[in-house]
Amino acid sequence: MSRPTPRATGTGPSRRARRLTGLMTAACLALGAALLTPVTADAAGSTNQDAYRNIGQPDRAEWMWGVASDTPLSNLSIPGTHDTLSLHGGTSAQTQEDWGDSAATLTAQLERGIRAIDIRARVSGGAAFTIHHAVYYQQANFDDVLTKAQAFLRAHPTETIVMRLKSECPYSGAGAFDCAHDPKSVTPATVRSIFAGYVAKYPGLFYAPSASGSGRADVPTLGQVRGKLVLGSFDSVESDGYGIKGFNDRTEDHWAAETVAEKWGYVKGNVDRARSGRPGDMYVTYTSASKAPFGLLPADYAGGWKLGNENGDIVHEEPGVNLQLMKHLNGTTGRVGIVMTDFPGWGLVNAIIDHNADNAVVGGNRTVWLVNADKTYVNSLYGRCMVRGPEFDSSRTGGLVTQRECQSTPPSSHQWGAEKPSTYDGKGYYWIKANNGKCLTVPYNNGTPPGSGTQLFWWDCETRWFSGNQLWNVIPTKLATATGSRPAYQFINNWTGLCLSMDPATAATAGGKVTQETCSK
Repeated sequence: MSRPTPRATGTGPSRRARRLTGLMTAACLALGAALLTPVTADAAGSTNQDAYRNIGQPDRAEWMWGVASDTPLSNLSIPGTHDTLSLHGGTSAQTQEDWGDSAATLTAQLERGIRAIDIRARVSGGAAFTIHHAVYYQQANFDDVLTKAQAFLRAHPTETIVMRLKSECPYSGAGAFDCAHDPKSVTPATVRSIFAGYVAKYPGLFYAPSASGSGRADVPTLGQVRGKLVLGSFDSVESDGYGIKGFNDRTEDHWAAETVAEKWGYVKGNVDRARSGRPGDMYVTYTSASKAPFGLLPADYAGGWKLGNENGDIVHEEPGVNLQLMKHLNGTTGRVGIVMTDFPGWGLVNAIIDHNADNAVVGGNRTVWLVNADKTYVNSLYGRCMVRGPEFDSSRTGGLVTQRECQSTPPSSHQWGAEKPSTYDGKGYYWIKANNGKCLTVPYNNGTPPGSGTQLFWWDCETRWFSGNQLWNVIPTKLATATGSRPAYQFINNWTGLCLSMDPATAATAGGKVTQETCSK
C-alpha cells in the first residue's frame, strides 16, 4: 500500500532527482506498507534557465510526505517566494512568474514545491484585505489566498504552508509609491481585527497557536502543522502576539543592495549560517532586492544582467542570485531554512528541497531493519525477528539464518550485535554477530557472488584474505511512524553489494528465509 509517486509530465525541463522517500500514513504503518519510492529525474539544475523564471512542472505537490513528522519546522529547508502575488505594476514591481490573477499564481507555485509565501495586505472598505505590492493592486484578495491555500491543503494533507503576512500600507506619511489603507483612519488594531475575522471565517485552516494574537507560538513539528497554514509572522501591526518564536530573528533582507554581488554575499552568508546553526533556531533568507525605478530591477538581481556595446558584444555579465544560490546548494548539504525568492526556477526549488535529506524517512521495506535495545533485528515490513536458525551438523560450525515472530523476552537465538572486526581491515564495515559469537554470512558459492534471494547462514567469523561475505556496511535511515520517525538501518554486504532482506514467499512462516536482495532506494 503506497502513495502514488508524483512525476513530471509533458514537456519542459527535467528536474533534480528526489532523494526524499515517502511518508507512511498511520494506516500504511498498521498494514506494513511497502517503501514509498522517491521521484526520479535526470539531473540537477545547472543553467540560469533552471534557476530563474522557469518554475517547471506541477510535480512537487507532496514533497513533504517524505519528511519525518517529528522534524521541527526550524529544521526544514523550505522554498518560498518573496511578494508571492506581485505580478502587476511593471518590471519595477513584478517579482514572480504570472500564472493568473485571483491567486491562481499561488496554486501554481504550491503545486511546484513552494511552501513559504509572502502576502502583503491593504485594508479595503474597512473590512477586507486586498493584495498589494506598494501602490499596485495585484488583482487578488485575501479571500483568494486563503481559498486557494485551503483547497491545496485539503488535496495534499501531508503538506504545510508557512505565510509571512504584512500590513503593506503606512498608517501615515505615505509616499508616492506607497499604498494607502481605506479608510485612511485605519490603525494597526483595525488590521488585527480584520485578520481575526478571516481566521474565524476559515475554521481549521490556520495553525491556531500562530494566529491567535495571544503570543508567538513555540516552533511546531511538521506533524503538528500538516494540512495547516502556519502564520510565521504578522508584520507592521504593532503586536508581538502572532507567528512563530524566532521567525524574524535570523533574517537576511538587504532589499536595497547596490549590486548583485553584494546581495549574493548576504544571501550566501545567511544560508551558510543556517547550515551550521543550532537546529532549533529559525532562519529566513530573502534572495530578493530592487533599486527600481532608477537602478537594478527585481529580475536583474534574480536572473542577472548583461551589458553590451554598440557592436552587440557582451562586455560585462553579472550572474543572478538565483543561479549562484542553486549551484551553491547543489554542492552542499544541511538545513538552509526558509528561502524566499523572486522568479524561482525548478532547479533552485529542488535544490532547496534536497536539503531536507537529513530528515527523510522510509516506509516499511524488506531491506530496512529496526535494531532494538534487546538486541533483536526486526524487519520493518513484516515485523519479524532475524533468528539464528538450525545448525548444519553436530560440529555447530554454522547453520541457517531464518525469521520468526518476535518474543517479548527474546531468546538468545534472536539476538545480534554489530562490531568492528578486530584483526581485519574492514574499511569501516562490520560483522553482524549472533549471540553465540558467529557471523552473519553470505554463502561463498565457489567464489561467485550469489544473487538476490540467496538464504544467509551463520558461520565462524573469519579474518582471512577473503571474508567480504561476512562484512556489512551499516546505513542509517529513518522509519516513518504514525507520529514521527525512529532510527532504522540497511545492511549492505561488502562482497555482493546486496542488502539484508527477507524472502516474501516465506515471510509469514516460522523459520522462513532471511536473504539478500537489491537494496531499496
